[in-house]
Amino acid sequence: HLPVYRGINPFLKIIEHLRFFWWKQIQLPIMARRKGVTHLFCSDFFVPYFKMGLKTIAVLHDAFFWQSPEHYHPVWLNLFHLIGVPAAKKADLLIVPTEYAKKSILEHEHFDQQKMKVVWEAAKNFHQIVIGSRPINEPYFLHVGVLEKRKNLVRLIQAFAQFHALHPNFKLVLVGNTPVKKHLNDSSAINDAIDALSLQDSVIQLGYLEENALATMYTHAFAYTLPSLNEGFGLPILEAFHFQLPLLCANSSALSEVARDAAIYFDPYQPSELAAAMLRLVDDPELRDSFIRKGQIRQKDFSWHKSANEIYELVSHC
Repeated sequence: HLPVYRGINPFLKIIEHLRFFWWKQIQLPIMARRKGVTHLFCSDFFVPYFKMGLKTIAVLHDAFFWQSPEHYHPVWLNLFHLIGVPAAKKADLLIVPTEYAKKSILEHEHFDQQKMKVVWEAAKNFHQIVIGSRPINEPYFLHVGVLEKRKNLVRLIQAFAQFHALHPNFKLVLVGNTPVKKHLNDSSAINDAIDALSLQDSVIQLGYLEENALATMYTHAFAYTLPSLNEGFGLPILEAFHFQLPLLCANSSALSEVARDAAIYFDPYQPSELAAAMLRLVDDPELRDSFIRKGQIRQKDFSWHKSANEIYELVSHC
């Protein structure tokens, strides 16, 4: 088998898209039938259009394909609308991670609502991870996520600049790789903002980190910041809770549905609101501790064991 192509060559990317669809639409259902499979669960948007007697289950994570079509290659976008959406409509079960994701998808496309079921996601298992020593001596706010435009990191940097003027000992740490898709890539704007605000020594970009290093960064952070403009769920919320970090969270998309009362919310379009929230955490240790406690309570509602049981029950009756 040829490895998946993850480079930036446009021609090879198109070939990889077509190869993926051939496997998902033709090879996978044939192989499943030969193996005696009755239910085919696909954890992405795409299930086989020709079901070949199989019960199919698709996971629709968000409405990004509809909301931000300019962020996707035209070939990929056309395949999604010509094959992915019709195949999902023929599926026996559609799983979505939040009510927000369900509502957003239905605003753009007609699906059978009776087939759409909300099943919460959960954080990755960090329990067996080895935590290293403190990587940065100064206290720091943390953000983990790919450097995409919807992550709103330029405004995060602008907010941090306002905060940093009063607390110059703090750092901002950004963990996440640069998107391959140029329409999603916000790294240039991020670097421009850092330069314009003279934060070269205060904003630390670490790129992609393996799990041990990532867990270490979470463990020693002062707080977690999540300024995203759009999320179908928001897994970093649960990761922040796991590592007992207070959460500063945008009041957008699915984030408040997931975090509920365990976050300090701000308008993601107003850097001054995030800066004020940062100041509140630093100036009020009791407030910080109270949101850590709220996060510990809220995280109990999420687990992959619970999600797996819910999916099993849904699949059993579809």
